[in-house]
Amino acid sequence: MKRVYTAYDAVRGAPIYTEDIVPENALRVKALRSEHSHALIKRVDVSAALEVPGVLAVLTARDVPGENITGAVVLDRPFLAYEKVRCLADPIALVVAVDEEAADKAIEKIVVDYEVLEPVYDPVKALEESAPKVHENNLLRHYKLRKGDVTRGFNESDIIVEEEFRTQMQDPAPLEPEAAYAVPEKDGTLTIYGSIQNPFYVLTGVSRILGLPRDKINLVVMAIGGTFGGKSDEAPWDVCAMAGLAALKTGKPAACIYGRDESMIAHSHRHPAVMRYKVGATTDGRLKALDADIYFDTGAYASVGPLVMLRAVTHAAGPYVVENVRVDSYLVYTNNLTAGSMRGFGSPQVHFAVESMMDILADKLGMDPVELRLKNAWRQGVVTASDAVLMDNPDFGVLAEKVCEELGWRRGEKHPDEGVGIAFMAHGNSLGPEGEDKSSATVRISSDGTVHVATSLTEYGTGASRGFVKIAASVLGVPEDRVVVDRVETQKVPDSGGTFASRSTLMGGNAVYLAAKRLRERIERLIEESGHKGLDVVGFVRDVLREEVSEYAEFKLPVCDYNPETGKGTPYLQYTYGVVGVRVKVDRELGVVRVKDIVAAFDVGRVVNEGYLTAQLEGGITQGVAYGLLEELLIGKKHKVLNPNLADYLVPTAADMPRVKVIVIENPSPLTPLGTRTAGEPGIDAPAAAIANAVYDALKIRITSLPITPEKVVAALEKSEAIAVFV
Repeated sequence: MKRVYTAYDAVRGAPIYTEDIVPENALRVKALRSEHSHALIKRVDVSAALEVPGVLAVLTARDVPGENITGAVVLDRPFLAYEKVRCLADPIALVVAVDEEAADKAIEKIVVDYEVLEPVYDPVKALEESAPKVHENNLLRHYKLRKGDVTRGFNESDIIVEEEFRTQMQDPAPLEPEAAYAVPEKDGTLTIYGSIQNPFYVLTGVSRILGLPRDKINLVVMAIGGTFGGKSDEAPWDVCAMAGLAALKTGKPAACIYGRDESMIAHSHRHPAVMRYKVGATTDGRLKALDADIYFDTGAYASVGPLVMLRAVTHAAGPYVVENVRVDSYLVYTNNLTAGSMRGFGSPQVHFAVESMMDILADKLGMDPVELRLKNAWRQGVVTASDAVLMDNPDFGVLAEKVCEELGWRRGEKHPDEGVGIAFMAHGNSLGPEGEDKSSATVRISSDGTVHVATSLTEYGTGASRGFVKIAASVLGVPEDRVVVDRVETQKVPDSGGTFASRSTLMGGNAVYLAAKRLRERIERLIEESGHKGLDVVGFVRDVLREEVSEYAEFKLPVCDYNPETGKGTPYLQYTYGVVGVRVKVDRELGVVRVKDIVAAFDVGRVVNEGYLTAQLEGGITQGVAYGLLEELLIGKKHKVLNPNLADYLVPTAADMPRVKVIVIENPSPLTPLGTRTAGEPGIDAPAAAIANAVYDALKIRITSLPITPEKVVAALEKSEAIAVFV
C-alpha cells in the first residue's frame, strides 16, 4: 500500500501529481463549453470534428451511459448540456483525441446553434417577478435567523445604523488545475487517478454519470496541488467523469487536464453577496436589535450553495449577544459562473458586513471599537442570535488583549493617512446545520511493526496527515517514523467523509485517536493473556503475533438542532474564535492601501502540530487580505472573464504581505476527546473587515464593497471632498 505524498516529495520534484503519471500515448479529452451565459441549444453538429486526424470520438449528452445529471446537493446540472446552457462554463461536447492539438482543432469544428436568451446577473434583480428564469424558480433557498422582536428592539435603541455591503466573486486559484487519468482494467473495472479532494463524494457522482456500480470504480488520490474549495465539490466529478467516459468508450487510457483558463471558469468560486444591515444599540453600547437581508449569488447551479448559505446565515450576527434578531437569507440562481465551496464557506462575507457595522456603530456612539465588541461578545452560557444557549467557552477578552498589546492599539495616536482596524470572528466547527457529521479511520500494525493509518481524508497542504501520524504515534507509544498514512484509494480505505469544513483534525483526528486507542487496548489484553509483559504493542505484533492487527473506529458529533425554517436552535456545538488587528497606510493620491502589520490571536483548542497550525492560520489571513484588497474575478461587457489566469488575477505573493504575527491560545474544547478546534478556514474570516475598518480610521471614509481597490478609495475621497466643499 502506497503512502500519502509529503512535502518532501513535492520539493524534490517527485512525480506525485496526476499529470506526472500520464503516459505520452494516453488519449486526451477536451470539452467544448458554451459561448453564451443563457441560451437554448437548437442543434449540435460534430461531423466535421470527427474528420479531424487523430480524433477518436466526439461525445455529447446522448453518449452518457448513466444519468446525465449531477450536483453536490441538488441534481440541477447536466453533465453535458443538451437543451439549455445557463453559464459560460457549461460543457456541451467532449473531444477524445490522440493529443491536445487534435482535440483543439476538433473543438473549433463543432457547430452549435443557439437561441440566445436574456440573462440575469444580479441576485436581487433575479428575484424580481419579471426576471429571466435560470431554472423554474430563481430562489433556491430561504433561510432564517430569529430571536425576540426586532421592532421592539429598535424602539428601545438610542442609536440605529444602516448600511448595504457587497462582496465579489473570488477564485480559489489553486496552483494545480483539475486533472484526471482513467485506465480501463481487464476485469471491467475502472481506475481513475486524480487531484481529488473528496474521493467518496466524487465516486458517487462519477458512478451516476458512467452508469457503473461504485465497486467497479477505484479512485486513487494523487498529490493535490492546492484546492481552497475549488476541488471540493463538482469540478473533480466532471474531470474524472470526462476521463472515465472517454476510457469506457474507447477502451484506452484517457486523461482530462484543465488549462488555467478552463479551470478558473469550471470550478466553484466564492459566492458574491449583497447584504443589507440595520443595527440598534443603547447609548452605553448594548446591542438591542439586528435586522438583515442577505442575498448570495450561487450562479447557474446550486453546487454546495445551500450548505454555504446555512453557514452564512448562522454567522450573520457575529459572535455577539443581540437581544432581538431577524435575518433573512436568500440563495439565488443567476447566469454567473457557479459559486460553491471556497475557504470560509460563506463566513467571510457576513463577517465583513457585521464587523463593519460594529465599527460604524462604535463611531456613532463615540466608543472604542474594542470596548463595544467586548461589551457584547459571546461567553459561555449566553443566548446567541439563533435563540440557543452557547455551551462552548470563548474568551474574547484574552484574545483582544493579546492583539491590542502587540499591535499597539491606540485610536487617535497615529501618523497621517495611517489607521488601525480590528475585527472579531467565530467560525463554527465541522458541518453543524449542514448535516450529520461523522468520520472514520482504521489503524493497523503490520507484521513488520509498521503502523498504518487509513482514512479517506486527503492531504492538500494542511498538514492533516502529519497530525494523524502524531496522534497515532502518541496513543500507541511508538516513534512517528514508524507510522504511515496510506494513500487514499476508494477500494482500500473507509469513507471518512469530506475533507472540508476544516474537519480533518477535529473529525478525522478524533477517529484516528479512537481507533488507535482501541488497537492499543486490544493488544495490551493479548499481551496480558500471553504473558509477554515486557513487550510494547508494536514489538508484540512484530515478534510474537507476526500477523497484522487492526481496529476501526468512528467519531460522531451530536446532530445540531438549528432549524433554518424557524431560524432557531444550535447551529454548531463549538467554534474557533479569533481577533484580527491591522495597521494600514493609505496613499491618498493613488488610492493604494498598504497593510503594514497584522496581528491575530486565535483560540484553537488543543494544539496537535503547532507548525502546521500556524501555517494554516497565516495562509487564511493571507487569503483574507487578498479578499479585502486584491482578488476579484472580473467580468467584461459580453460576460466573458477578463482575468482567467494568474498573470491577471491578482493573487498575493510574499512581497505583497506585511509582517504577520499569529498568537495561538490553547483553550481545549470540552466537547471532543482531543479538545481540538478547527484551523484551516478561520484565518480568512476577519482580515477584510479589519482592513476596511483601518481604512476608515485613516481616511474617515467607509468602503462598503470588496475588494477595496485604489479606484474605490480615490472615488470615495473625491466624493467626500465634493460633499465637504458643497457643505
